[in-house]
Amino acid sequence: MADIVYVLTNEAMPGLIKIGLTSDSVESRLTSLSSHTGVPLPFECYFAA
Repeated sequence: MADIVYVLTNEAMPGLIKIGLTSDSVESRLTSLSSHTGVPLPFECYFAA
């Protein structure tokens, strides 16, 4: 799978975005970030390419 650039948002952190690169699926990255970082709300994908 090719690397994917993503932009994530989280309602618990208004005005902030997370920009990253993953070689896995965006869904897998969302799950990983939302379950292991202690944020109260899950991340949402704003853009991925």
